[in-house]
Amino acid sequence: MPDQYKYNAYLPVYDNSTVFPATESFEFTDKGTLAEKSKPHLFTSGATITKLTPRIGTEIKGLQLSKLSDEQKNELALLIAERGVVVFRGQDFKDIGAQKQKEFGEYFGKLHVHVCDVSSFLKIN
Repeated sequence: MPDQYKYNAYLPVYDNSTVFPATESFEFTDKGTLAEKSKPHLFTSGATITKLTPRIGTEIKGLQLSKLSDEQKNELALLIAERGVVVFRGQDFKDIGAQKQKEFGEYFGKLHVHVCDVSSFLKIN
């Protein structure tokens, strides 16, 4: 069955042997600081925006993140900083491939590995 699954590359891999170097300090500029505060470019595509609560949380439908211009990405960074949690429905990231996903993330800053050691959460006898 897994051989027929369209997204095999996204299935979890449990690898206890890979070791990553420690994250080093790096220069960072928040892309939201480059955005126009009124966000005139982000919602030009007719997206539906719903505030989930008055102060935190927004749901957006009809905006394809993989197709955003740099101006729109800057405004997105500002929106996320303002609203804390932003949910986007109907995205195509699983279909654009790992390299395009990586490029999207790299726009916002240096990528690094977040290591989670399950044994630190469990008491194993």
